[in-house]
Amino acid sequence: MKLANMAWATCMVVLGTTAVGCTADANGDDEDGRLGTNESLLVEDNDAVEENDQDAEAGLEDPLSGADPTNPGTPAEGTTLEELMDKVRGNPGKWFKPAGCITTTVEGNVAKHAFKGCKGPWGLAEFEGSVTSTYVREGGVLTITHEASGFSLNGASVSGKRVIVYSKSGNVVTKHRTGTWSGTTKNGKEFSHDADFTATWDPVARCVTRDGSASTQVGGRELTRSIAGYKRCGIGNLGCPESGTITLTRTKGDREATVTLQFTGGRNYVLKRRSGREVTGVLVCRDGT
Repeated sequence: MKLANMAWATCMVVLGTTAVGCTADANGDDEDGRLGTNESLLVEDNDAVEENDQDAEAGLEDPLSGADPTNPGTPAEGTTLEELMDKVRGNPGKWFKPAGCITTTVEGNVAKHAFKGCKGPWGLAEFEGSVTSTYVREGGVLTITHEASGFSLNGASVSGKRVIVYSKSGNVVTKHRTGTWSGTTKNGKEFSHDADFTATWDPVARCVTRDGSASTQVGGRELTRSIAGYKRCGIGNLGCPESGTITLTRTKGDREATVTLQFTGGRNYVLKRRSGREVTGVLVCRDGT
């Protein structure tokens, strides 16, 4: 869900900006409250893997759900399986450029999407390879399982499975994503990744929420991240997060670094460090005042 995924992008902008130009002592701490060495490495590790995750979530999941670009975040609907699969077959071509770079072949409730030199929606990434997707609809719930091996995302290689469960209550679409995948980042670091996130999208109120966690092994280090109580409205108009806490933890041997980002409403945020220090800051967004 492209719109819900903006939640994490906001976090990385804040952490990245805070980390730039910091000076640190040998213990990874510094004197002015900005990120120390270990914390900066934590953000770098997260960025390397999170970029792959964002490209897959925003660049593949919506288009391959049969959603139309005019209503991203909302999967295809149809009274029959045939109607659903017709949208699955036809809609991806509306998302990827150049025309004809993706071919979708449907057999029953399974679709094989073959990408060749595709540029993703919003110019996010380049895609190369094949993804096999299985669609199961029961009651008002649509479950889509995406599987790939050696699929190329903007220079990174990814293999594994992602299971997306879509449900709807009134106008609000809920998307529950779980998955396990591995590969190599575009910088050549091997990684393995497990994730479990739930996001909602209200196209009328233009609000998203997001909760969940992920665990990653990258370059011999373990990285965990969690997001709780995140809510942001005014999507498409630089709306500020109303609430939410994002926590990153990086472990290597007996060394650990932790950074917590808390959105406190309006344009304000608080960056909390393992040492107990806190840094307050202001986001570039519209707080509605």
